[in-house]
Amino acid sequence: MIDRLGVSLLAVVPALAGMWLGSMVRQKISPKTFRRCFLYSSSSWVLELALHPFA
Repeated sequence: MIDRLGVSLLAVVPALAGMWLGSMVRQKISPKTFRRCFLYSSSSWVLELALHPFA
């Protein structure tokens, strides 16, 4: 259980870094452009998961 907790806590670091980076980018570009980029990147991630599901 403790080893899983450690791995989970390590996974939080890139998530927080991504949220910080996203907020910095969002301040630099227009909301419309940010939403479009977010939609495209999310869609490509979903497509990748659909084409290559976890084994």
